[in-house]
Amino acid sequence: MENENYTIALLIDTENVSAKYMGKLEKDLILLGRVSYKRMYGDFTKKSAAGWRDIVNDFSLTPVQQYSYTSGKNVTDSKMIIDAMDILYSGTVNAMCLMSSDSDFTGLAKRLKESNIYVIGAGEKKTPESFVHACDRFFILDEGEKEEPQPKKKKQPAAPKGRKKQEPEKKPVPKEEIENFAERIIEEAGKPCALSAVMQKIYQAYPSFDHKNYGVNKASKFFSDAKFELTSDPSTGMSINVK
Repeated sequence: MENENYTIALLIDTENVSAKYMGKLEKDLILLGRVSYKRMYGDFTKKSAAGWRDIVNDFSLTPVQQYSYTSGKNVTDSKMIIDAMDILYSGTVNAMCLMSSDSDFTGLAKRLKESNIYVIGAGEKKTPESFVHACDRFFILDEGEKEEPQPKKKKQPAAPKGRKKQEPEKKPVPKEEIENFAERIIEEAGKPCALSAVMQKIYQAYPSFDHKNYGVNKASKFFSDAKFELTSDPSTGMSINVK
C-alpha cells in the first residue's frame, strides 16, 4: 500500500509534540498523497501553545480548542479520538496521521487499521514503542537533531510615525532544496514519475514556487541535467527520473 496516493487526515496532539516539526512532517505527508484534514487539538489559551498559535495560518491548520477544566484529565486525547472515528465513518479518507508522542493513541491506531485505514504516526524519539508499532509507518520528527542554543533576537528600531513598516522581501527557496524534494518524490514512488505529478507535489509543499524565479521559462528546464533525466512520450507526456 506504500505507493498508493493517499487522502490523509492529519490530527495533531499539540500538548505532546512541538510545532517546530510541522514543516518537516507536511513534506513527508505530501510524498504520500494529499492532506485533506488538518486539525490541531489543545488549550490554545496557554502560553505553552504559542508555537502552535503562530503557525495556524502558515499551514492552514484548524484549531480545536479544548479547555483544561480539571487537572490531570487529558480532554485533548478524547476529542481527537472522537473526531478520528467521525472522519473514519465519513469515508472521505483512506489514511490518517496521528501527530503525537503519546502512547494513549495506540488503541486508536489499532482500531483504524482494523477498518483498512493506513495509519501514519509522527512523534519525537520519546514516543513509546507501543504506539510506534501500532502504526503502518512512523516518522521520528527529531531524528538526527542536535540541540543548539537559540540566538537572542535583536530589538528592531521602531518605524517612523506615519510610515508603514516594510515587510522583508521574500527570497526564492534554494534550488537545491526543491531538487532534493523532487528526488524524494521519485525515490518514494520507486520508478520514473510524470513531471506534472512531481510539480503538483512541489506546489503543495512550496505554494509560492515559480520556476521563472530561477531564470528558466519551463518547469522541465528547472531540473539539473546532472541529477535528473527527463524523457518525453507522445502518449504519456514528460517523465522525470533520478540519474
